[in-house]
Amino acid sequence: MNKPLYAAMLLAFSCAAASAQAQSLVYVSNAASGTVTGYKLDKTKPALESTGTFPAGEKAMSSVVSPDKKMLYVSVRSKPYRVVAYHIQPDGTLQKASETPLPESMAYLSTDRQGHYLLSASFGGDLFSINAIDSAGNVVEKPVQVIHTGKRAHAVQVDAENRHLYVTQLGTDQLLQYRFDGATGKVTPLDPPFINIQHEAATGPRHFVIAPQRDKQGQRNMYILNEMAGNITRVTLDDAGRATAHEDVSSISPDEDMQRGEARPLTGDDDLPPSHKPRIWQADIHLTPDGRFLYSTERTSSTLTSFSVDAGDGHLTRLQSIKTEAQPRGFAIDNSGRFLIESGQKSEQLSLYAINSSTGALTLLGRYPTGKGANWVTLVE
Repeated sequence: MNKPLYAAMLLAFSCAAASAQAQSLVYVSNAASGTVTGYKLDKTKPALESTGTFPAGEKAMSSVVSPDKKMLYVSVRSKPYRVVAYHIQPDGTLQKASETPLPESMAYLSTDRQGHYLLSASFGGDLFSINAIDSAGNVVEKPVQVIHTGKRAHAVQVDAENRHLYVTQLGTDQLLQYRFDGATGKVTPLDPPFINIQHEAATGPRHFVIAPQRDKQGQRNMYILNEMAGNITRVTLDDAGRATAHEDVSSISPDEDMQRGEARPLTGDDDLPPSHKPRIWQADIHLTPDGRFLYSTERTSSTLTSFSVDAGDGHLTRLQSIKTEAQPRGFAIDNSGRFLIESGQKSEQLSLYAINSSTGALTLLGRYPTGKGANWVTLVE
């Protein structure tokens, strides 16, 4: 083969590889359909393009992508409780790799920063589990550690340095804090082992996000979405991993006449008795990658709320609340911070929004069909 031809072929191969690596893939878990729907996010149009529908299991919910972007893990919350692992193909399709039993119905999945361990929290089982991930990307059945918590553990994540692990506990209004050993996957409680997140009963710490950058005071901020109280608690993390709560910011639009929420029974989300006013029922929270804007969802009013983040101390200022998909459960923001994709449990469509990089304002770009009970959105980039 002559050198010019070889060089041209090599260049074409390199460009194709770079294009494949640069693509943005979107996966949505659909609890009622028992499926995962896949899409490509075309940022030039911009639009979502379907890559197919993939079986998972009834009550397919929380999902997470491995740090190396090769695997997608989906929690199935119908018996037998399990995690389904998929190989992510270059064209965005999913190839099922394995199913692994989990100790309980897991409301939240994440991984450690190295992708060596799957972390899962159980709302109904009052526990969280740490399972190893083998070299092929499959979850090992026997847990490294199962930690029994207080009432209704909800979300679990490690910090950016992979040295500390945090769990929100909705039933006791607490944030649990641990030292995490990345070599063994085991945790030990910090001193103190938790902080309280409440000013009155039934605050309901649910999902949380840790800021990607430190603020100008050198602090690492965490933001905790409180399901029933209708606010967000700003917490700082010191170098030893200890959390300190600083302030609460309302995350409910003043246009919504709502009352404090209540914890949902394990028998079903809709099993609460009627109330005089609609109950607050917050769901998900995410930051843009540059840490400048934060967004949260509230299910009863079907609203998506935006905030600006003060670079100096991490303080939140509410910007606006907009109506979105019915009963919004999950959403995700792309790596560029330009797009937000949101699902609704009582909608069979997704909303794709553009994020204004200067103001954080959201502009609806389009709506796309998905499965029934859509509740979790994961991006692979």
